[in-house]
Amino acid sequence: MKNKILTFLLATFFSLPLSSQIFRLTTENNAYTAGDVVVKQQVEYKDVGTYGRGKTWDFSFLQPINQEYEVNYFYPDSTNFSLICGQEPDARYYFRLQNDSLFAIGFENNTSIMRYEKPELKLKFPLSYGDTLRSNFEGRGQYGRRVPMYVKGYTRVIYDADGTLKIPDFPNGVPAYRTHTQRYYTQATRDSLQMKIDTYSWYVAGTRYPVFESVQTNVVRFTTFSNGSQQANDTTIFQTSFYYPPTQQTNIHNEQNTENEVLTGINAVFTEANWQPNPVVENLFITYKLTRPATVWFTVHSNASVPLCQTPQQNLQAGYNQTIIPMSSLPTGTYSVYVHVDNMVLMQTIIKR
Repeated sequence: MKNKILTFLLATFFSLPLSSQIFRLTTENNAYTAGDVVVKQQVEYKDVGTYGRGKTWDFSFLQPINQEYEVNYFYPDSTNFSLICGQEPDARYYFRLQNDSLFAIGFENNTSIMRYEKPELKLKFPLSYGDTLRSNFEGRGQYGRRVPMYVKGYTRVIYDADGTLKIPDFPNGVPAYRTHTQRYYTQATRDSLQMKIDTYSWYVAGTRYPVFESVQTNVVRFTTFSNGSQQANDTTIFQTSFYYPPTQQTNIHNEQNTENEVLTGINAVFTEANWQPNPVVENLFITYKLTRPATVWFTVHSNASVPLCQTPQQNLQAGYNQTIIPMSSLPTGTYSVYVHVDNMVLMQTIIKR
């Protein structure tokens, strides 16, 4: 019953008239943040519709393609907190936050590794309706860990639409705003391909990351006419969508909903957490408050998601509690500490010196 009430209150806040809320992307609310965990699920492609104001997108019914999984954000280098990594099960994406700009600086997966010599601008804060960003990027890497790979192109980001978004968590609709990222590039290995990727991302107030994305990949081929002019022809080779349930985005604070903040999920039960010291040398002291009785335990994982240790499960009463995790035997580096509260999970990034 409590969860239903919290969901109703959250939906009520999100259902405020669009004109009463100011939507813009900001560093405080939307820059990628170490310690965040986002649940992601690939679903059947949803058409993006047109751009403009006051639109309605009905994505309330989604057909899953794959099982949902987590995207974990952490510091890959404990000496440089401007770098952040988004880790998915089969890939890592590296970013740099420089002043008011978020750049992509590389990625690696099972088949490829890429480092951008000229980083790609992903977002610049603040970003408001109608704003457009453009950047050139260039990078080198390897395909299959052996074949040299080179990419060069440009990215354009525009905050192109707002309106009402219907999704499974909020089937009656929630005020939302959308960005359109167009990535046009040439990829050269043994053969060269000209590609265009269009990514549409929907945000709602109170979430740091998108709640829905539609992605379309095109191969660009040019037709040359007798007068020497050329015409570009796009062929769609892949399209899909992703759902990021907003109630499962575990960012801790977002100023857009401070006055009307309603905590849900684990954040409604595991509260007032304090992780000291961080960076840690020997023992990590975790103090926290439970708002109701719960079973609590902690697990420590390496950056490669390898589980290293686990505390005993404890059936705790509501109120303040403390857990101590010995970390003196672990090598220097960055670790993910997962909080398990009943069937819910929250991640915190801890640096070991």
